[in-house]
Amino acid sequence: MARFEGGRGAVGVARLAAGAALGFLLLTPTVARAQQGATVVGDSLAASGQEAHKVPLWMGEALRYKVKYGIFGVGEGRMGVSKLDTIDGWTTYVAEMHIKGWGVDQKLRSWIDTEKLFSRRFVKEEEGRPREYDFLPEEHLVHQIQHLDSIWSIETSEPLDDIAFVYLARTLPLEVGQTYEYNRYFKEERNPIILKVLRRDERKVGAGEFNTIVVQPIIPESSLFAEGGNAEIHLSDDERRLVVYMKVDGPYLPFNFTLHLEEFQEGAALGDDGDAEERNGDEDGPERSTLRNPPVTRTR
Repeated sequence: MARFEGGRGAVGVARLAAGAALGFLLLTPTVARAQQGATVVGDSLAASGQEAHKVPLWMGEALRYKVKYGIFGVGEGRMGVSKLDTIDGWTTYVAEMHIKGWGVDQKLRSWIDTEKLFSRRFVKEEEGRPREYDFLPEEHLVHQIQHLDSIWSIETSEPLDDIAFVYLARTLPLEVGQTYEYNRYFKEERNPIILKVLRRDERKVGAGEFNTIVVQPIIPESSLFAEGGNAEIHLSDDERRLVVYMKVDGPYLPFNFTLHLEEFQEGAALGDDGDAEERNGDEDGPERSTLRNPPVTRTR
């Protein structure tokens, strides 16, 4: 993909702002503050008495987005589950999000436990600032490996990172007016993480027209997701819960930073498709690792 050079004047400022917006989106967790309606609170699905509404249809899923800042196309994004892997013997989905454009090239990877949908490893890749976090949930510890080697304790045994939270949100019932609250983000100062279900809507994007469920993420004291802001994520109102559209406020200029779904490859539940590579039809399709613990599909 072509790399755009900075310009002068209003266009240059817009490009800098767009780059900052892309960076902020990838570097900050999706969290929210409870405002109205019923609130479900808990450190885990079991503790709060809530249940995921379906088995995730994630294996082999691949989503491609057009990235815009206001009316300007600034790059493209990709999201999906490329393969299964094991962390300390536990089976995980490898979920990825990659956004590139206007000088920004960042990739997030999350190793999500296939049974309880929490993170066992989280990696941020960006030039000059790599980050890798290993989670030791049974010991309530986080080990940051790259950039600044350190270990700290957390209260939860089911930690969430930025990507894992988005994927967990896709499995929730998401009734309009409901607010979900967790104290599970792996950096304690970012808690509680909350998701507010706003409304049902319709959204037309390059990939087609979708009925959507609109959720609102808010990050306390964030320049993008602050309380009272208009951040939105539109999920397809069906069993797939595709991320169809995402909007956040720009940090410098009065424009919105948006992701528009352009095309997608549907995923499958574990056990429903024995050969993800054949289903995707090319050698770049998802790979399956040799698993010490074979995956088990469960509805919690």
